[in-house]
Amino acid sequence: MTKKKQSIIATTAVISALTLCFKALGFVKQAVIAYYFGTTFETDIYNVAFNFVGMLGSAFIKSITLSIISIYTHTLVNKGKEAASKLISACLEILLPVVLVVMLLSYGLTPYIAKMLAPSYTPSESLLLQHYLHICYPFFIFAVITLIWTSLMDSNKDFVVSRTESFITSTVTIISCVLLYRTLAVSSLVVAQYISYIIFGSLLLIRGRRYFKFTITKISEVPEVKTVLLTALPICIGGSVNQINKIVDNSICTGLAFGAATALTLAVSLEDFVCNVLINNVVDILYVNFSNYTAEGNKEKLNSTMRFAVNSMICIMIPITIITCMCSREIVAIAYRRGNFDERSLVMTSAALIGYAVGFTSSGVRDIIIRVLYSFKDTKRPMITGFFAVAANILASIILSRYIGIMGVSIASSISLTVNFFINSHMVKTHIPDYNVHQFLPTLLKQIPGSLVLMLIIYEIKHFFTGNLVIFLLSTFIGLSVYGVILLGLKIEEVNMIKQRVLAKIKKNG
Repeated sequence: MTKKKQSIIATTAVISALTLCFKALGFVKQAVIAYYFGTTFETDIYNVAFNFVGMLGSAFIKSITLSIISIYTHTLVNKGKEAASKLISACLEILLPVVLVVMLLSYGLTPYIAKMLAPSYTPSESLLLQHYLHICYPFFIFAVITLIWTSLMDSNKDFVVSRTESFITSTVTIISCVLLYRTLAVSSLVVAQYISYIIFGSLLLIRGRRYFKFTITKISEVPEVKTVLLTALPICIGGSVNQINKIVDNSICTGLAFGAATALTLAVSLEDFVCNVLINNVVDILYVNFSNYTAEGNKEKLNSTMRFAVNSMICIMIPITIITCMCSREIVAIAYRRGNFDERSLVMTSAALIGYAVGFTSSGVRDIIIRVLYSFKDTKRPMITGFFAVAANILASIILSRYIGIMGVSIASSISLTVNFFINSHMVKTHIPDYNVHQFLPTLLKQIPGSLVLMLIIYEIKHFFTGNLVIFLLSTFIGLSVYGVILLGLKIEEVNMIKQRVLAKIKKNG
């Protein structure tokens, strides 16, 4: 195994371990929220408003930050730290005024936005939604600061501080619920989010000073800005399409039953635990390396690293998908089943979680492939394919929700991820002629024996044992251990490489 791959594995392991700890606290946060609020109309209102503002920020700001990572890395490698710092300054000079205009427009269009988000709401219910939208819009500005500075530090391979957001948000939310619930009710969640953004943003600004100092810059003197904007525009459009899909999902849920939108949000929180620990951290670290390989013109190394990442993702995510689907009720009960979170809430949330779990593997490999395309500054074609994938998502969500309710909404998202992966995989060949999606088929087929044994193990555990925590822990530890042994016996290259790395660490520490 090359030193570069060892570095990627080591960095990913450290960041994943930190994220796992922070996400464990996130479970406590969600459990506290579920305890105090359950799944009600009031929580639906807050979640619909908060999710919309988050989607707005994600589509608009993330497109810029994804573009910045690639261009900033290229500038840093070829022109040095000062030129890279000027690039960030110029981007901020353009971005901040645009963000203010978007936010002001959102205030003016709030009645129409509320109608779009929840068409089934009565006029009085819609007015309450508009109120929460008004107090959530400023989150958009905080999103600019956090995402820009997170991208800056990721580009400099400084991942630790930027991953503390979950810890800060969870801690502040728990304290706010305990202290402010009786006086502010659901509004205590809004207060918690404001405080969390201020603390996290301040930490990012302090840490980021070692890499960046803002200076008034003539935009005409920074030619890379044009490249950032031209690269970001397709990502923004593509991201907007994805956010439209999420808006449709929330809109459909508001028409299913009171609490459905909250149940979907709680299921997404559980999905995020997997995505943040095992997907987002991996692809964020890989993207920096992909960008470096592209800047160096080393396509062979890029293809090798991508193949290793995708095959590893398949081996990790398939057993996690099986455990999540078969133990969905137990997982949701462990996380939320207490206080005002009743049986009805449990059924809705576990159904939504199953639908999302089906797409875990597709989400992981899709994100890796897209980062490869972005490293080549190829953002226009992923944007176009995003339209097709999201159209399939919306259509499937509308149809499936009529027959299987909230599970249909989440399954539709998984279908969209799979469609997106296959379309984008075809595009990678234009940059890496040696790439072929069929190269992953042997690894995928080798998952079948382990998957069948894992399902049998979980079935037997659920037959002989009671207690949500006991069933989940036994299914996880016994199931994953047996699954890992089976993969080792099938001699999958990536599994053996990880095994060698672990054994080398043990031997070194011993």
